[in-house]
Amino acid sequence: MALHKVLLLLAAAQCTFATNLYRSARQAPGSIFTVGNGEQCLGSDRSTGGVCLSRNQCNTQGGKAIGFCGVFATCCSLNACDVRTNTKVAIFINPPLSKESSGLECSYNVEINNNNVCQMRIDFETFNLAPPTTVEAVENVTQRPGFTCRNDIFQVTNLQANSDSMPSLCGDNSGQHLYVRVNASTNSRSIRLNFKIADRNTQPHLPQATWKIKVTQLECFNTLGKFRDGILEAITSSLPSTPLSSSADRDEYLIAPPGCLQYFPDRSGVIESFNYNRGDGPYIANLAYATCFKRTPDVCGVKLTAANFELAYRDEQNMQVDTDCQVNPVTQGVPQSEDYLFIPEAETVEGLRGSKFCGTSAQNQIIASAPPGPVYLHFHSDNLVTDGVPESGYRFNYNVLNNCYLKK
Repeated sequence: MALHKVLLLLAAAQCTFATNLYRSARQAPGSIFTVGNGEQCLGSDRSTGGVCLSRNQCNTQGGKAIGFCGVFATCCSLNACDVRTNTKVAIFINPPLSKESSGLECSYNVEINNNNVCQMRIDFETFNLAPPTTVEAVENVTQRPGFTCRNDIFQVTNLQANSDSMPSLCGDNSGQHLYVRVNASTNSRSIRLNFKIADRNTQPHLPQATWKIKVTQLECFNTLGKFRDGILEAITSSLPSTPLSSSADRDEYLIAPPGCLQYFPDRSGVIESFNYNRGDGPYIANLAYATCFKRTPDVCGVKLTAANFELAYRDEQNMQVDTDCQVNPVTQGVPQSEDYLFIPEAETVEGLRGSKFCGTSAQNQIIASAPPGPVYLHFHSDNLVTDGVPESGYRFNYNVLNNCYLKK
């Protein structure tokens, strides 16, 4: 009990000290004494985003000053190619593109800011590239290879010891994000973001490529975690940044569980397939990744409300659930679709139970998933397109559940 009183006194003192002297990392603008901390900032036009760096840092990293951060730093836009940075938060914007600059290859090297960095979250604030395509149709042939990125391509490379498989992306992915693991102890200390843009002179029908990418380095080491209990956590988790709280302490909310390509820590929101493109798709072939949700002590599952769901299917006459979505490996014959969204321990409000959903089986459905472990979804797409079978993708509104006995 005495320890609790001491910790509460420390927390109160920390809060008072922070209120008087410091701003939270989420508050803007920063102090006039800012010297370049890598936090987000706005340029002089109040709309263009950048990161707060010293003037020397901005120049050496090939950035462009678009405003000021206090007196001693500049708001820096890293919109050049072949940029190298190790700032806590970096923002990369496509360089001016025209037909004369077609065929461009652009790369950004992001090195870890310190040895506590364990993940990098890549947010696509804007991401518009040429869509995935397949080969031209052949008469009397109903199946073709899946939709892949053949013109514009985005890749995360230089993963070194990282065993995660990072898909190549293209199309419309604004608002999407990725997580990449890094580990200083295994020499996995940097990642490279690569854009390869197709020649618009020879393919003038392709849309203009634009992007604005934010990379946030997340630290796993938690200096206060070992001392927290339920009451103290509620107090300290909302405190501004102070000398008594670490960057890792502030990053904790965004740290994704292992194996998650995407992670949604908020209790409600929207999830979409890559290149959902406002329901036009198509989704990209050869994907296999997990989308995860934050499981706090009071969370027992997730509720998914389908705004749209349209995956490939094998037979429109079946239920398009479980074995209808993935053929038994020993079955021989004509290749069949194996695209599906895996929702563990799923049940619709109409009483349909299953785990693998394909076709339109989840269309207009409310689905509850209450697995006994991590709360996640797994999307799988094959390398097959069948004429007349749409592959537009999915969009769900989600809410985490804290009462799985009332799934509706």
